[in-house]
Amino acid sequence: MAPTITKTKAHILHFSYDNDDSCALTTVINDVRFHVTVDPKELQKSREKPLYYEYLDKISALREAEEREEEKTEEQEAKVHSRKSKKSSREGSENSEGKDSGVDVAADVDNDEYVEEEEAGEDEDQDSASAGMELRNWILASFSDITNTYAPPNREPEESTIYEWYHGPTYFYTMQIANGELSPALQDTTAELENKIEDLVPRMKLPKYMQDYKLPWLNANDLIVQSEVSVPPPAHPGQVIHKETGDMYFFKPVVAEQPDSVKREIRILQKLEKLNLNIKFPRLRGFVSFGKSKTDTMGMLLENIRYPTPLTKLLRSSVDEDARAEWSRKSEEYVKALHNNGIIWGDAKADNFMVDADSELWIIDFGGSYTEGWVDPEISDTLEGDDMGLEKIQAALEDPDKNTADLGLVDDEEEEEEQSSPVEQSVAEKEVTESISEVKETASTLFVTEKSAGEEVTKTEKRKRAEEEVDELTIEDINDESVRKKRKE
Repeated sequence: MAPTITKTKAHILHFSYDNDDSCALTTVINDVRFHVTVDPKELQKSREKPLYYEYLDKISALREAEEREEEKTEEQEAKVHSRKSKKSSREGSENSEGKDSGVDVAADVDNDEYVEEEEAGEDEDQDSASAGMELRNWILASFSDITNTYAPPNREPEESTIYEWYHGPTYFYTMQIANGELSPALQDTTAELENKIEDLVPRMKLPKYMQDYKLPWLNANDLIVQSEVSVPPPAHPGQVIHKETGDMYFFKPVVAEQPDSVKREIRILQKLEKLNLNIKFPRLRGFVSFGKSKTDTMGMLLENIRYPTPLTKLLRSSVDEDARAEWSRKSEEYVKALHNNGIIWGDAKADNFMVDADSELWIIDFGGSYTEGWVDPEISDTLEGDDMGLEKIQAALEDPDKNTADLGLVDDEEEEEEQSSPVEQSVAEKEVTESISEVKETASTLFVTEKSAGEEVTKTEKRKRAEEEVDELTIEDINDESVRKKRKE
């Protein structure tokens, strides 16, 4: 008899560690929040030392990986600065002399960088993402009994507003070693611990001119959460519905640590609204107020996109060639329209294009920055950077088999393996035949289907739809015109 597979939904909200090697992890498992702290001094008290040393090994691996990556980033920034300085100096020399110097400085720079990058590529040490995931999995593996009691995968999810989602009850635990095993110990809730959770609530004060935008400020208590989004982290509410009007929005939380990026996106969305260009983008519909404040916001309310699929998921030769050609044409059309109106997209990559239920292309994310593999750091947030990202997108659409190898994309088999593996999970290996914990880190939880008139939908069914929405729009659907028409009807 085949084992019963029950999916456990786990989202990582926050993870940090300090100089003393203590760490703290906040996670939501099946809609229940847990905050876990690990103090190596507590683990050291046990006579069972292997787990104590194992923890030290894992957190040391994470720290060392981050230090290596920070050094690499600093080196890249130094190279970018050096290249720009040399370019500026060379241009100044050419302008003053009125002729070329005859010395190919750029060639020397490129050769030096090529050697250094090749040497760096030989470093096979673990990266910080996998090291962090390994440590978090190690911690959460001891929570199977607790989650089965307090957060079973088959529990009926409770309806919550955005406010309740961020302020729901939390179980606080610290890790100990008992009988040779890692064992969570329940802590009493204190004001200090509650403040740690409160600090995770998104909050940012908008400048006065943005407060004066003629956009509604909706209270977080009036917006019901329909789905969650786990990528990009941290996890947060996705689609929300206003209690009184029934209007649907996509909630995009502010990132207080990146105020310039947030303000950049708001400004561009407002400018696009006024320009009324022939491009599809999620319009800014309002702000979520922090309490009764009309100055501090938790996030933006964006236009809802039905059945969104990241263009990255459609960079496959099995997708209809004519559809790919149309998306390529529109992507170029959209970027040119932005540039013709003095707007730089910024983070130009296929993930920032969405394809909806009608196979229409949408451009999203105007916060700026860049993604490695798509845009070179020295030309990020420039017209040249946008053009570089666009060129790679169009090349991948034209020939996915040939032009996606260097973009770090996950193929179908790897994706299936990743989704069925115990990533950031709360279930120990010994119970994997009874329950599999799975974090679905795709855009599939961005939006859910509207409820039909007279249709009774349970909370569980709503959440299930929210998680499976995009999966219903398969490659075959994209290729099948009849299916697209049926969805439109």
